[in-house]
Amino acid sequence: MRELLIIFQEGFDEANITVTVNGKQARRDIGVSTNPILGIANEVSVELPAKGAQVGVEVTNRGLKAITKVSGRPKSVLVSIEDGRLVMKEGTGREALL
Repeated sequence: MRELLIIFQEGFDEANITVTVNGKQARRDIGVSTNPILGIANEVSVELPAKGAQVGVEVTNRGLKAITKVSGRPKSVLVSIEDGRLVMKEGTGREALL
């Protein structure tokens, strides 16, 4: 197993967030909001299997959902809400602030 850092950035306002790994719930957080000064809402770590995985994020109280495939040794995934869409992209692992 290895860990993946998920960083929730811009656009979150009292969001109820569910994180899945290969379709199974790995984490659930309620009431997540972006700090306007830092531009960060939350940071969480989830365990990934040794081989590639699909990581999903759902903002249940806004009806937003996105899934990304991670393989190799991903350091982090950045998640934000932009133009009413949930956007996920791979990070470098150096984005951590909290």
